[in-house]
Amino acid sequence: MSFKEELRREPISCLPMRDAIKVHTGTLLRAAIAQMRSKSLGCTVIVDYSGIPLGIFTEHSVIAVLQKNVTLDDRTVEEFADPGFFALKSSEPISRVWDAIERDEARFVCVTDDDGKLVGVTGQRGLAEYFADCFARVVTVQRLGSTPWMHQREGA
Repeated sequence: MSFKEELRREPISCLPMRDAIKVHTGTLLRAAIAQMRSKSLGCTVIVDYSGIPLGIFTEHSVIAVLQKNVTLDDRTVEEFADPGFFALKSSEPISRVWDAIERDEARFVCVTDDDGKLVGVTGQRGLAEYFADCFARVVTVQRLGSTPWMHQREGA
């Protein structure tokens, strides 16, 4: 089976996911950023009260906040939500995540159940981990700056 066929066949639920940091509209910037720092995750997902994702606040959003020089205690996450927001069902093919990353330059993708409720976050890191696990025999990992094995001389 080819690489692309594999991505079209496997569901997103096969990708490694992180537990999402969930915030509601009206959450102050300071609170969202504090949660991102404490959980070492580059985004928070803005959800409604039933758990359906409405948007995403990322580290790129934090940069936009800093550039505008606003007070973190007066502004809310939805004001600076990332326009590159993607929510995909866990039953959809992994190729949808690939497309969001490749074509739309998404870093994070919100993963939902069939009812549209948030179940986790995946994206660039999830794809990289998936490739490393599933295609370990195909993907060769090499230290940066080292000479490729085919260019190394054997013997004296």
